[in-house]
Amino acid sequence: MSSVTNEIPSGSSIVFRVPARLADVRLLGFSVHALFQNLGFNNIETYQLELAVTESANNIVKHAYKFAEDTYFNMKFTTTDDRVICTFVDHGIFENFLKNNGQGEIAINTKILPPDSRGIAIICEVMDEVSYRRSGDKNILRLVKYFSRF
Repeated sequence: MSSVTNEIPSGSSIVFRVPARLADVRLLGFSVHALFQNLGFNNIETYQLELAVTESANNIVKHAYKFAEDTYFNMKFTTTDDRVICTFVDHGIFENFLKNNGQGEIAINTKILPPDSRGIAIICEVMDEVSYRRSGDKNILRLVKYFSRF
């Protein structure tokens, strides 16, 4: 049987268009929290996944848009039989989200990182896959979390 619950069937997706303001990132966090809970993640996993999503969104607000007014980003939340995919797209400044940050290297010891780099480490530690690419004038960040196998 699929890991995806009846409340959110496999193949479902929703796109959030979020104003690039920290207060609105908080609303995105509330939304994905409910989605992750309904998908069967436990309370700790749900909190960690919400944190990874909101930290990714905060990075867009702070680094890609530099708190610019009247800017937006999109986040597509997709479920498949074995995973959840969160894809962020923004038109902000090119910011290589993962530059000089190999996942294994930074996830091992986050305490030695400067405070402004810990968010990336948390994201890479929580998610099973993290990728970033630039396509034209778009930054595309993809976070993947696989469902646990019982």
